[in-house]
Amino acid sequence: MELKNTNIDQIKSTFSAYEPPSVDFKAELLASGHINRTFKILNNGKYYILQKINALVFKNPQVITQNILTVSQHLKSKSYPHPVLKLLPFSDGHYWLENQWRLFRFTGNSKTYEKVQSRKQAFEAAKFLGEFHFFLNNLDAHNIQDSIVGFLDFNSRTEQFENALESASEERLAQSKHEIKFIQDHRFILEEWNSLLPKIPTRVIHADPKISNFLFDEADENKVLALIDWDTIMAGTILYDFGDMVRSYTNLRKEDDPKNGNNFNKENYLALKDGFLVHLKNVLTDEEIFGLDLAAKTVVYIQAVRFLTDFLNNDVYYATQSPGQNLDRTKNQLNLLRAIIDNQ
Repeated sequence: MELKNTNIDQIKSTFSAYEPPSVDFKAELLASGHINRTFKILNNGKYYILQKINALVFKNPQVITQNILTVSQHLKSKSYPHPVLKLLPFSDGHYWLENQWRLFRFTGNSKTYEKVQSRKQAFEAAKFLGEFHFFLNNLDAHNIQDSIVGFLDFNSRTEQFENALESASEERLAQSKHEIKFIQDHRFILEEWNSLLPKIPTRVIHADPKISNFLFDEADENKVLALIDWDTIMAGTILYDFGDMVRSYTNLRKEDDPKNGNNFNKENYLALKDGFLVHLKNVLTDEEIFGLDLAAKTVVYIQAVRFLTDFLNNDVYYATQSPGQNLDRTKNQLNLLRAIIDNQ
């Protein structure tokens, strides 16, 4: 992608803090990613990823860095058979430049996808994630710090929703009355989740296993090479990772498409379950395996709560490009949830 609004000399100068730019130096702005600015760098025949972190979102990047280093070192010690994220120190020995730039090795001959291409690809991604968890199984979750405080606190999400109901305008309350009722009528999903959580272990999780965070072989769309974007690694329930895969891999409509009907890909859902358990069937507890279906419903339910909360709060969190987009996003998630419930 062309480097619009970006000074190539600045990128070259920043990279020079790692090694001198060569005659073949090139920088490409990668399209995927809405929080950080990510550049693919060619220098001396080698590829790198140079990232400028959004400090408004990641207020304590040193925590994220330490989590990445901890997980990388653990996986290497266990002979993990796939590439791990390799943070590169700049010439001063630090992993951060000006507290906003960082550098990684780039996995060559790879590509990413924004949408799942097939049942087989969904299976392979879930299998790869399960293998990632298999090798992390004996990493003490106490060694991982919260990358995003409160991210997995679903009760806090519903409290924010209730507060939004108190402060929302009459107009927005009227526009979303059916969605509000559905969320209130299905609060039992969260209650079931809260009953399950004390019975299952806390593990190290990825927390953002969308399809674009898997690197696939350029020559084979079903061959996963690496799992990337470890910024959200945290301690929590492994069921969240499965539920978030279901939310993003089985939705047949765009996230802001409010239409009902043909919302859910059951084949992808079954493929995710089968793939996820390839490496984990003898690792997960009975309660975790039993909770996979509940996780799918809960993660989608909470995302609907978050979208609707923001709509009621006049769209202060999620960026919107059109009026009512957060309400449309809410409808989309609730339509997906209905379909998941009907197919379980």
